[in-house]
Parts: sequence; C-alpha cells; structure tokens
Amino acid sequence: MGTQLTILGKTIKKYVMKIRQVVITEAYQVSIREVDCPELAPNQVLMECHASAVSAGTELAVYTGTHQWLKDPKMVDWKFPFRPGYSAAGVVLAVGSQITDIQVGERVSYPGNHASHEILTLGHERGRWWKLPPNLSFEKAALACVSRYGFGGVLRAGVTLGRSVAVLGLGIIGQFALRSALAAGCYPVIGIDAVQMRRQAALAAGANGVIDPTSRPAKEQLMELLGTRGAEIVIDATGVPAAIPDAMSLACDAGQVVVVGSPRGIAQNVNFYDDLHRRYIEVLGAHGNMLFEPAHTRLNGNWDIHKAQKWLLANLASGRLSLEQLVTHTITPEGLGQAYEGLLKEKETYLGVVMKWK
Repeated sequence: MGTQLTILGKTIKKYVMKIRQVVITEAYQVSIREVDCPELAPNQVLMECHASAVSAGTELAVYTGTHQWLKDPKMVDWKFPFRPGYSAAGVVLAVGSQITDIQVGERVSYPGNHASHEILTLGHERGRWWKLPPNLSFEKAALACVSRYGFGGVLRAGVTLGRSVAVLGLGIIGQFALRSALAAGCYPVIGIDAVQMRRQAALAAGANGVIDPTSRPAKEQLMELLGTRGAEIVIDATGVPAAIPDAMSLACDAGQVVVVGSPRGIAQNVNFYDDLHRRYIEVLGAHGNMLFEPAHTRLNGNWDIHKAQKWLLANLASGRLSLEQLVTHTITPEGLGQAYEGLLKEKETYLGVVMKWK
C-alpha cells in the first residue's frame, strides 16, 4: 500500500502490510488467507483486530451451505469464498484525511469480519465504529455487534419494565435476548431450550426460571411458572420456522411474539384465526439491521444503530448486560473450523465463541 497515512501519530508515505482473513472456501471448508492491505482512501479507517465473535446462526448457515443467499444471484457478496463474521473489537491503526471523529490508537467496536485488520468505509453499512468504555476488554467488546441481534427483540417490543418474557431458543442470540430483557427490567424472564448447558447459562445470567421443552409441554410449564396463560412477550430465537406457531402458543392474549432468530424457511400449520386474530396477539420481525431503517428510528425512543451499540457497550462494561457462562470457547483463527463443528454437533459444550487475534 503506497499512500500518505497517519500511523500512531506519524505521517509516512508508504505502509505495507499483509492482512490475515478467515475464509469459508466452500461448504464445511475453512481456511486462512493473506492479502495485501490496499491503499486507504480519505474516507476510510484501518482497524487492527484484537478479538472477534462468532455469530453461530449466520456463520453456520454459510458453513453448511444452507444460507439462502448463497444461491441468490442478486446477493453477489454472499458467495464462496465467503468472509464470515461481523462483530469485532480492536485499535484504530490509521485514518483517512476525511475522518474527524476518531483518532489513531483509540479502542473501538466495529462490524468486522474475522480478520487481523479491516478497512471500514465511512457511509457504507459496515462503515461504523464505536469507542470502548475504558474498563471494557476487547474480548467482551467483540460481542457487542452480535449482541444487537438479541437485544433487538427486546427493543422491538416497546415498553419492557415489569413485563413477563419467555425466550424460546437459548443459543447466542437467544442468550442475548434473555440477558437484554433482564437488563431492560423485564420480569419474570424465562428461558426455554432442550440443551441443559444453555439453560444453566441462562440461570447464571439471572433468568427467573428455565424450561426443558422435552420433559413435558413448554406451554404447561410456562403457565405454572407465571401463574397466567402465557408471557406478555415471547421472543423466538430458534431460527426454525416451525417454532413460530409454538412461540405464538406461549404468548398471553394481547401478547407479543418477536422473531429474532432469522428463521430460514416456511412456517406451516398456523391457524391465523384461533392462534392470532381471536387472541389479538402481535407477531413482529426484529432483525438487528432494523436499526438502520429511518422508519424504526422514530419508534421506541428514537433508537438507531449508534444509540443501540453505545447502550450495549456501556452495559457490557458495567456488567448490567451479563456475560456469565456465555463464552465457552476462546480460539485462535486456526481453530474456527473446529469451533463450527462443535457448535453444530456438541451443543452441550459450545455456546459463545470468541476469536483472539492479538
């Protein structure tokens, strides 16, 4: 890379560096490649990654070759070889001449791939960064972007204080939905998952109860825990379309069902009269990227992407957003393929995975 850059407070004419990137080359195949760092444009920032977090749902869908966008010709960026990851933390290594809100050496959270370095372009969807609180480690901050996808389920529901919540599916997104509900003042908050380790992690984070849906009907157990017909807010984080009718059955009359788990497929056997219309429940989509949409920022206290990420970083730093028993594995970049296999096949062992680059 040959250009004028500010690097650690010094202006130099030429800066040459190799970037290490994790790549899914084809289904079930992961490798690490080295590429030359390109020239930095005036509206770009060069980040040096210290840690990145695995988003199991999205990354496993690509790793297994099942993500719907891999076969969509319009989604040109979603093809093999694919660069996974969108949640990282590190240090600003260089800034372009048009960047004024951040300086070299600052610690930041950013939506980066699994890579040793990342160039972010101001104005691009991923061209955003947020300064870290002084007491927040890179390993914890690496989870901030992925945590937004669970947090969005709570945000989408509106008023939360004192409302009962049931979270269906306690993978990484469901865990963050449950932990965000606790941080937002919901009560009681119940976690539902067939995997014992995930239920225990939810309890460690402060859940008021957990349910094993394989022991007896979840609806029956939820009624016993709440003393009512269902929860005021049900957050579906399973990623399984067939679970949507189950989530609807767990909501009280006039309750809300918020879908955060990116269900890929078609839900069947939904009785829209008996299960939705006559019970006047709401079914809401809550993809984390809703915070990019102007229509959403006018709702629920003018939340946008920046307000959400700053809230998440502050609450990760304070401990209000608990990470208890969430990160089960800390890996090197070379260990990502093994971690994917573990997340697929060893659900009693694998939950949250953080990759360390420094």
